[in-house]
Amino acid sequence: MYTRKDKSPRLLTPGFEHLNNFVLFDDGGDVFVKKIDQDESLTTNLVQFTKCSLSEDCTYYTMTIKSITEGEFVMFGLTNRCVPGNPMWTIDRSVRYHSNDGGIFNGGLGIKTYHPYTIGDRVTCRLDYTGPDRCLINFLKNDHLIYRQWVNLPPGQLYPTIGLSRTEAKLRVDWPRPGKGDIDIKKELTSNWFGWTGISRDDDKKVVTLTEADKEVERTAYNIQCPVAFSQNFTYFEVEVVNKSQDVSGPGCNSIGLVPGNCEPFIMPGWAACSIGYHNDDGILYCDGEEQKVETTSLKMCKPGDKMGCGIVFPEIESRHFREPILVLVYFTKNGELVYKKRTRQPRGGFFPCVGFHKQGDSVKLILDCQPPKSFHQELVTALNSADVTADFRCSELIEFSELAPSSATFTLTDSDDHPQLVQYLRYPLSDVGDGFHIEVLQLASSTDIQLGISLSGHPMEGSFLGSNVTSCGYQLKIGSLTSKDGTRTVAKWTGQREIISCYLDYKDEVIAILCFKNNSGEMIGRATVALNGQVSGLLASVVMLSGPCTIRMNWSRSLYNTLNLDRAWGEADQWLRPLGVIATKNKLTLKSANSYSFAANAQCRQPMLTGSSFFSIKLLSGDSLPGIGLSKAVSDVNNVLGSESGEVSFLPSTGDLIINNTKWRLISPPTFTKGDILQCGMIFTGADRAAQKGVVYFCLNDQPFYHCPFNVAYGGVYPTIVFPSSGSSAEILQTSRSQPIPEHVAAEWLNNDTMEGVVPHVASEMLKKDAYVDDNMADGADGLFVIESTQSDRHIYLSHTVRDKERIEPFINVLRRHYRNYEFETSASCVGMTNKQEAIQKSELIVIFMSDLYSESHEMVLEYSCFGGKPVILAADSRMTWPPQNYFIDDPNVARLPRVFIDTVQDHESVNNLINLMNDLLDGMNEKEAKSIMKKGRGKKLGQMNSSSTCQIF
Repeated sequence: MYTRKDKSPRLLTPGFEHLNNFVLFDDGGDVFVKKIDQDESLTTNLVQFTKCSLSEDCTYYTMTIKSITEGEFVMFGLTNRCVPGNPMWTIDRSVRYHSNDGGIFNGGLGIKTYHPYTIGDRVTCRLDYTGPDRCLINFLKNDHLIYRQWVNLPPGQLYPTIGLSRTEAKLRVDWPRPGKGDIDIKKELTSNWFGWTGISRDDDKKVVTLTEADKEVERTAYNIQCPVAFSQNFTYFEVEVVNKSQDVSGPGCNSIGLVPGNCEPFIMPGWAACSIGYHNDDGILYCDGEEQKVETTSLKMCKPGDKMGCGIVFPEIESRHFREPILVLVYFTKNGELVYKKRTRQPRGGFFPCVGFHKQGDSVKLILDCQPPKSFHQELVTALNSADVTADFRCSELIEFSELAPSSATFTLTDSDDHPQLVQYLRYPLSDVGDGFHIEVLQLASSTDIQLGISLSGHPMEGSFLGSNVTSCGYQLKIGSLTSKDGTRTVAKWTGQREIISCYLDYKDEVIAILCFKNNSGEMIGRATVALNGQVSGLLASVVMLSGPCTIRMNWSRSLYNTLNLDRAWGEADQWLRPLGVIATKNKLTLKSANSYSFAANAQCRQPMLTGSSFFSIKLLSGDSLPGIGLSKAVSDVNNVLGSESGEVSFLPSTGDLIINNTKWRLISPPTFTKGDILQCGMIFTGADRAAQKGVVYFCLNDQPFYHCPFNVAYGGVYPTIVFPSSGSSAEILQTSRSQPIPEHVAAEWLNNDTMEGVVPHVASEMLKKDAYVDDNMADGADGLFVIESTQSDRHIYLSHTVRDKERIEPFINVLRRHYRNYEFETSASCVGMTNKQEAIQKSELIVIFMSDLYSESHEMVLEYSCFGGKPVILAADSRMTWPPQNYFIDDPNVARLPRVFIDTVQDHESVNNLINLMNDLLDGMNEKEAKSIMKKGRGKKLGQMNSSSTCQIF
């Protein structure tokens, strides 16, 4: 990073970031700039408005030059958030409009607009389109559109910024503010259509004419482009041919068509990628730079007086998708008659109307108040809807389709960009239990990963993983992670190419849907949930492809999996959802050996408890460490302590512990359990068996109940689960006796108990009765009972890492999640947009950077690093990297001074212990007052919480 030459104290202005030579008055509206030292970099001589960035609710800001030294210039635009105390333009994360030459600079490259500005001119920067990783920006001069350009920033990082050369200047700035409204750019004014300056524009007659050719460079074409994109309210326009110039080389040419937002002004529509155009000199249709192989006759050529029209037919989609890469039908007319129609992919940002000219004197009249012809409208709608299978997909513009069939498609990502690229299947959302799809991986590079799952229609097509919001979920193949609204869980990894992975709908109501993931051998990988937000019919089969090349085949079907008529058996042991350490042999499940660290392991039944099948039994096969039994929700973590999350309960016979809703109790006089006993668990429902409700859970030993209590059933129901507390635990699943052993009058008494109206488990006064439980940490002979109440954690830790490091870092994250159970963890992967990152970082107590060479070379990580502010930071540096880090971080002395440990893999126990001990040291003193407050209120430690002041030994 750049080091300032000026070492004088900074003059701070609230809401702004700037060097000392900027003086701001009138809340920043008046900006006075003094000269800077000749050694100071031009990229740092700026002022940035930090109160808010441009967004859909705050779309533009303006600047007027009051005075400036002759020969000097202003830079006006946007960049990412400046580092406090050292503001500077970034190269590829900024866009700026220069006054001296009218150039627009983006990514270190300049583009001529031929529109410089000076004293008295008012320039405007406006947000036109927002994408997950880049946005389309309009630049206006004196209220007329000058140019459109992309900037590689999400909306949360579009900070208004003004820079100068080394001159003195006075500026008047109207900074952005919420509720300011938007600019009405009138497409009816020909002066708002931007392009070559030698094209005259007559706003009264609506005539545009190529009056002057470029004298510096020989051009074959010129164009002007509409200031607004086609939308549901603007789908058609026409031009009337006024004149076609004539010379010895032949007649001129006018063309009409559609172009992307950043099309250059010296081509005909149809000559460039993502553009399409109808040319009137030869009547030919061009698309994506190629002449279309269609029959051409002189009847399609045009002469003065003829009208050429261009329109679009959108599929029936939500309005927010009209600017995204969707399949549309573009058509052209001559004097109201259909000439061409073609299905094509709209570019990101939308299609913009464009008119092209070939020779000086070519002229047309714009007709923008016309309506699309109705005579063949239905023909066009039918043509779009009867298109090949690509019409059924919504996807990134980088995805290419091949081998299309009625129930399958093969698609490829060849781009190496590490932004996730989405494919959504639109035709048949998953609506009935059993609806699903599966994928087969045909090609997968070593740096590539794939995620499949479910998302709703508004999910971003680029830059966002499935599971990054509550309305999506996804299984990432190589990493072996399942991400949804319930967090990220480690599951079995994909084993290799040609293995088929499937996803199907297991349960749905108005609130939530449960999805199941399986491999081609029928083994359950895991379950995940999606919040429906009212879109009950909008569950779309989705695939995310990350950093090509990769190719997959996707197959879909209505009722792909028959789960409506599942039998009442609990299934063979190998059909139960379980971690790798739990071995299945027929109906026997055994925790073969401990993992590299001692965590609990559970096995979850393939189907939930249902009315008439709400009691299950296991036979205790191990003697030293008896397995337990319980109920889990659909998305329970099989590597976690059963009962440590809301909606779960377990009983451990070896200790007499009951764990329910993240609270541990101990039975004062538990039954005696031995090898060969039958341990049982049942559920009495008060409502629909898979809907959220209160019921009664009970436990039996050899058909004799020994405990019952009220229990809150989560959406999706409860699943029979076996708990393995340590290595060697073993149990047999008993498939017999599905009948309820509880007499009806006893069940009715339980259901009518007053405690059904209370909180689960009972309040402290209820614990004084015969079946009372005491806290695991209580000393013998205590006078009272100490009740552990479950509380939602409001303490956060942020884990920063690059997307490409995710597979290496994920095991460390899992260790930290389990070790610090009273903390919520946010990661770079779970917080996709900069706004999400800023919010997560702001509420976090501690930040852990998983530093690597990839991290130190990443623009994304530099942006994230700039948001850390004064938060405590720890570096978990890759032991294989050089230190201090190179490139972007080399000039930042703070990085070298941050506390750090070197880590390699989670198998390197010493380095992981060192990381946790370092985190303990920082966290230990942060919340002593909060800890005392918790104990005063009677709250004890949560399950899995460790003494942060002690040395960590978790392996």
